[in-house]
Amino acid sequence: MSQILAYLIAFSVTFPIVMTLIMYYIIHFFVTNQKKAIHKSMEYTAILYVVSTIFIVYETFNINMLGPLSIFLLVGFLLFIIIQWKLISDIRIRRVWQLYFRFLFLIFFIANMTLVLVSIYLQI
Repeated sequence: MSQILAYLIAFSVTFPIVMTLIMYYIIHFFVTNQKKAIHKSMEYTAILYVVSTIFIVYETFNINMLGPLSIFLLVGFLLFIIIQWKLISDIRIRRVWQLYFRFLFLIFFIANMTLVLVSIYLQI
């Protein structure tokens, strides 16, 4: 059982785009609104893209990005809180998390695809 879980986690981190599609189809089965299903699947799989990007950078360039990336993620979250506080003057943590995870998905999806192409180019 533990090996199956380990393989599932390894597959999720290695191929986050496949997990995003699987998550989309699962959510779309329960929620008929396509836009809501896309947003929820982006939010739920954003962390997979972050972890995948960390591993790709480490394997390609042998650079450990865990420390600087943690600081970047915390500062980014604080910026989202400050922006919502300035614009709305009422902080809704659930809304901040949603926007933050969508932002992470956007940034790290692009970073992941770029790093995959760069690592393929460097291996050839």
